[in-house]
Amino acid sequence: MRHRHAGHRRGPNTNGTPYNCTYIFTQDGRLTPQTGTRYGSGPTGGILGGNGATGREGQTVSILPFLERANFNVLSHYEFAPALEVFLEAKYDRVRAVGNNAGPSFIQTGSGNTGNIGDARERPRIDNPFLAAADRTTLANLILASGCNTSLTASCPAGGNLTAANRAAIADGSYRFQLARNLLDVGLRDEKFTRETYRIVGGLRGTFNGDWSYELSGNYGEFNQTTNTNGFIDRQRFSLAMDAGRNPVTGQIQCRSQYDPASAIAIQRANSGDTAVNAARLAADIAACRPYNPFGGSDNTAAVNYFSRAFDAKAKLTQLDIQAFVGGDTSQLFELPGGPIRFSLGGEYRREKAYYRQDPFVTDGYTNGVSIPLFDPPAFKVKEGFGEVQVPLLKDLPFFKELTLTGAGRYSDYGKGIGSTWTYNGGAQWSPIRDVRFRANYGRAVRAPNVSETGFPLVPNFANNFQDPCQANNIGASANRNTNCTAQLTAAQRNNLVNGVALPIVSGSNPNLAPEKSDSWTFGGVIQPSFIPGLSVTVDYYNIRVKGIITSVAAQTIVNQCYDSASLNNVFCSSFSRYLGTGTGPAGELPGQVLANSLIQAPLNFAKRERKGIDFNVSYRKDISENVKFNTNMIYVHTLKNSDYQDPTNPDFETHNLENIGFPKDEFQWDTDLGIGPVILGYRLHLIGTQYVTAYNNFNSVNGLPPANIDASSPIKYPVITYSDLQMTWNIENNGKKDAFQLYAGVDNVFNQLPPFGTLANGVGTAIFRFTGRAYHAGFRARF
Repeated sequence: MRHRHAGHRRGPNTNGTPYNCTYIFTQDGRLTPQTGTRYGSGPTGGILGGNGATGREGQTVSILPFLERANFNVLSHYEFAPALEVFLEAKYDRVRAVGNNAGPSFIQTGSGNTGNIGDARERPRIDNPFLAAADRTTLANLILASGCNTSLTASCPAGGNLTAANRAAIADGSYRFQLARNLLDVGLRDEKFTRETYRIVGGLRGTFNGDWSYELSGNYGEFNQTTNTNGFIDRQRFSLAMDAGRNPVTGQIQCRSQYDPASAIAIQRANSGDTAVNAARLAADIAACRPYNPFGGSDNTAAVNYFSRAFDAKAKLTQLDIQAFVGGDTSQLFELPGGPIRFSLGGEYRREKAYYRQDPFVTDGYTNGVSIPLFDPPAFKVKEGFGEVQVPLLKDLPFFKELTLTGAGRYSDYGKGIGSTWTYNGGAQWSPIRDVRFRANYGRAVRAPNVSETGFPLVPNFANNFQDPCQANNIGASANRNTNCTAQLTAAQRNNLVNGVALPIVSGSNPNLAPEKSDSWTFGGVIQPSFIPGLSVTVDYYNIRVKGIITSVAAQTIVNQCYDSASLNNVFCSSFSRYLGTGTGPAGELPGQVLANSLIQAPLNFAKRERKGIDFNVSYRKDISENVKFNTNMIYVHTLKNSDYQDPTNPDFETHNLENIGFPKDEFQWDTDLGIGPVILGYRLHLIGTQYVTAYNNFNSVNGLPPANIDASSPIKYPVITYSDLQMTWNIENNGKKDAFQLYAGVDNVFNQLPPFGTLANGVGTAIFRFTGRAYHAGFRARF
């Protein structure tokens, strides 16, 4: 494995190019300059090619590690009379799975005095005994030559900022330097899930009054999940293990805290807890400490076993749903020219409860896992009433083979906070002749916020790769930004701002959210020509607009909008704070930097979305003979618009999604089955149209702006890709039931199409590609 040493600052970055030299440690733990071509901005920017890390070293990511499922279902019913039938359904589902939580834990010690995992001891000392003598000399000379203190406790002017104390520390080996490393030897931060779902449904149903029906049912479901998370570390133990030294008495390499009382200090935690307990824990951790070599070239097994830590979490969801409805028609009272009016009326009550508890080891702040407080909000209750009606106006008349109107409505009462909502729809179907039917429909729908959006506690989090808008490379993005940044921050404070850091924030829910609302229009037609039995051609146009979308404004957007607004007196500037004191802030912030955990990132009702497109469907069924049956179905989706509007300061600013990765303009699927007696042979073709490798607006004009970056990638688009699947099903008859037993087998992705351009299909949108390559499956099903 290779990892990076972020080197020495050479002055404020004002020209948009990186200004740090970087060195890497090789597999055998030796220091060497990093090669490659620099690009981007910030202290290190990025490096193309060369001898640095590629992200493919070791096991850095898992896509589909493991899945095991067991499912049991029971269905039963008994009819006492047509007016009274009792039914019962029960289900149990158990899943054991491993999922990707994140890559490996890491250290990136250049973002402030306090490290991302432990504290300043994440930065190795120059006299670290695992560091080769020649490499100590190289590092010391590089720091002295640059004249810059890399601890980021002060700005680094062109003349340097090394103090006499810094030089003395370099000379005696106590100076700490910056280091970045993926802790691959700890393993991936994967999660092992055990999920159990119970569900039971029971009720009464029947028919009465000739052709009326009713149903009364109750549904109770419960979901339990235990999550065991690996790959995380004990922060205090890691800091102790990173601070290695050579015992001056024995000459052995030990944790420095084991022989130097000045190094025997506990980490800082948000939940400090009992002092005596902390002291006892620190003493035990020091006694058990095993020094860790972060440079490579030696066995770290003992140290990793010492500071690595798994933790668990428990979650539970329950739902009670009681509903009743009655339906029928007016045939015994009256009929319209097209027939009797059909209707359905009913009501529903739902109660949902959620619970989440994390290991106290995490919530007490001992690990680098995200701490989530106990989540046990009040139950979510909904009372609803609904009705549907179908009105057949005309039938079997010239130019009116059928004319039918439909309508439906639902009233929902969510209680305090959300309140009540109405949803409704109306439509019409017209068949001028038997072979052709036209249809149109309008619908209003809502989505009420769920308990995780309204009742989830605020938790510490990170905004990765945060780019401070007032930093020298970003301040010129708009006239307002430059004016506001210079009005709030001095030149010295702006020199302290850096890009690419993981900004500590607080994220959670918003109890004041309102329901989302959508309006949809669909227009289409169906052709079923009588002269070609079995053929059906369908075309539908849809237009969907959703308002008040519940969206979390990203931390980056909040800070950007603060300074891009007309003045600093706006809602975004009130959402975070900067450290404007002297020295360093509580989390090592330099003057001018955003205070850790001062920014709250929570969902708001402000975004909107638009989707437009045309769906085409062609199906054909043909019985070639008594034992040979043919069935084919083709679906083609052509998307006309897929756009989001989620700029809180400019509601009409379009985020163009169409043709971005994950949102192709064209998609096609063709399924064909050939049944020969009890055997069915199936083939599926799935075609995905071209998609841009980077954002659509890099190559096209959006919002009246020119293309953002026509050189963003080469090639520009992912190519058209097709997948072919084969399946064989054999139905075996038993006691007159033709499909009592069923054997099936198949091959997915027959031609082993892998994601194009080497993508792992685990990034945003790239999951549209199949990442498994060719896959085989087989199974057996029995029906009793």
